[in-house]
Amino acid sequence: MTSRTILFILIFPLLALVYSCTTTAVPDTPQAQAATAIETAKPPVPETQELLLTFAGDIMAHSVNFQMDDYSLIYADIADILHSDDLSFANMETPVHTERPYESYPTFNVQAPYAAAAIEAGFDVFSLANNHSNDQDAQGIDSTARFFASQPVYAAGIRSTNESGLSYQLIEKDGWTILFAAVTEILNSTHDIERLDYIPPTQESRERFRAELAALRAAHPCDLFILSLHTNEAEYVPDIQPERRQYYYSLLDSGVDIVWANHPHIAKEWEVVADAQTGTPNKLVMYALGNTISGQRTNPNFQNPAASRDYTGDGYLIQARFIKRAASSEHGLAELPPMLVQTEPILITTYITPERHYVIRKLNEAFIAELYDEQLAEYAQYFSARMKLMHNIGEKHICR
Repeated sequence: MTSRTILFILIFPLLALVYSCTTTAVPDTPQAQAATAIETAKPPVPETQELLLTFAGDIMAHSVNFQMDDYSLIYADIADILHSDDLSFANMETPVHTERPYESYPTFNVQAPYAAAAIEAGFDVFSLANNHSNDQDAQGIDSTARFFASQPVYAAGIRSTNESGLSYQLIEKDGWTILFAAVTEILNSTHDIERLDYIPPTQESRERFRAELAALRAAHPCDLFILSLHTNEAEYVPDIQPERRQYYYSLLDSGVDIVWANHPHIAKEWEVVADAQTGTPNKLVMYALGNTISGQRTNPNFQNPAASRDYTGDGYLIQARFIKRAASSEHGLAELPPMLVQTEPILITTYITPERHYVIRKLNEAFIAELYDEQLAEYAQYFSARMKLMHNIGEKHICR
């Protein structure tokens, strides 16, 4: 028996209690007992297949980030997480124009080494559709597309031609098929928008988009359909409007299994969605995961850690563990739909080291103790307060 099988055996009974939307009574009759005996006598179901996904937020590049000498330092504390999963997802919120210099807000640009550091750290799948995708015009779009096409990763959000439809990736991983697409609802300029997967936030456009998603799923059978959505909503605002929540649910109804949204530059709650008929958790909605790395919090507010701008320095990695298994029936073995068996949030923060390096650190008690050991009490107290504030953002479970 493998560790994955043991994990499923331990988790599945708990899921039945935690996620069930309805309760079904089990009849205590001779017929039911006989049926149970027959079921017990059936051959064992083959080992379940497991998939572990990690979702991050925005990878940004302000001047304080790209002035570092060694970009690998940014990800050193989370590389173990990214290398130990099956796929890691991030939003690259800057063009990669290799023939232009690094550039910060309001029009971003990085060269290959900055983006390569994220890949070497373990990110495998990138959204390239966001409000900064066309900051460097058509040449920047082309250069970004060429860079990611040259790497051993997957990326979506840039169309190959002006006339081509929604870009996507079909990813095969350890017996799983994942369909991935990335779109943005917001752009800062109108330059070359036909080259980007841009969905205007209008009712008519969204109706066409939902139909396109349904057709894409039908044309490409898969275990999971993951959609990256860069949202047209106010930045730095933690509230989730009811209309946005309902829109995301409509995307689930159109065939999407995971809605992975970003843009506000702060983290918001996430939802595990269970099927209302079976109680099986099988979908995930992430409203925003905040900044994975940025230079937006250059001066931490030690006197008021709860200041709204200070939320731009913290974010989440969300790890989602799915399984799929086969069930016995009178027609033989049939594969059941994938089930979401575990989500694990990992709180991260952008830390400014004494050398003025902006790096990602896991925001936990061990990190705070390390700061005290280094005689950085002011930082330790600040991050202790930030950790408590971020823990107020969490997971919800719904059935629909």
